[in-house]
Amino acid sequence: MRAPICISNRPWSRGRRFYGCSQLGENRCNFFQWYDKEEDNGVVEDLKDDLEMLQIKIRKFEIENKELKELVKSLKAKSVKRRNKAVFYKLAFFTSWIVYVLVKFGL
Repeated sequence: MRAPICISNRPWSRGRRFYGCSQLGENRCNFFQWYDKEEDNGVVEDLKDDLEMLQIKIRKFEIENKELKELVKSLKAKSVKRRNKAVFYKLAFFTSWIVYVLVKFGL
């Protein structure tokens, strides 16, 4: 019977690989053997440090993304206000021009 390679999640050996019993329940034996050497655990520690740094960077990007979304939302709102003002002024100019023409030609 083949033993699967598992990864430890215990605090003292987190990330180390080992062979463990493949049986479940009552048929389970106590077979255990490290897959890697203990000195290889330094690589795992380095990978954990890299993972932690990447998680920090991801969090920073998430915060920056949120701030940028809020900025875009604010700029869109300002754009709509400016567009509405422009439409209002065009309408006011057109209306005043019509009134001028009507008054000028007595229509």
